[in-house]
Amino acid sequence: MKIRFFFSRISAFTTVFLLLLSIDANAQKEKIQTAFLYQITRLIEWCPEGTEGNFIIGVVGNEPAISSELNVLAARRVGGQQIEIKTFSSVAAITKANILFVPESQFNNINEIVAKTSDFCTLIVAEQYGATKKGAGISIVYNSRLSKLEFEISKSYMRRNSLNVSNQLYDLATSIY
Repeated sequence: MKIRFFFSRISAFTTVFLLLLSIDANAQKEKIQTAFLYQITRLIEWCPEGTEGNFIIGVVGNEPAISSELNVLAARRVGGQQIEIKTFSSVAAITKANILFVPESQFNNINEIVAKTSDFCTLIVAEQYGATKKGAGISIVYNSRLSKLEFEISKSYMRRNSLNVSNQLYDLATSIY
């Protein structure tokens, strides 16, 4: 009887501990994604229309974790531009943005998102491997096993959208298309 009680307590403690670890891992993912998005603002020379007004980083869909982390960037600047964070509830709501983050939950809409932003000087960063083959400029995936971000980049997307990318960014990419 005491042994069962002891193991049930250990089991409960282990479950809570693993839950806390998973919460920390998810929070880490958004922090790393935010740091990545901020770093690429410095490794890309934006087209002339992208240097006017605020520097807008948009998120498609209701993603409070990444939006919360990105809001920390609102106190920073890209060159002389103040960073502004926008959340777009749907593809139809998307307006001009320098960077548009497409979370995994919105990846099914990638074709519509690419079409919607085709007239803007926008870098689409999608949270899905293979997104560069579907029209995004960069696709990122958080490797939780290694606690690191891996990404692919599309040179043709960058050229087509007049985004001059530093060789440093290309050197860090896991794949270049």
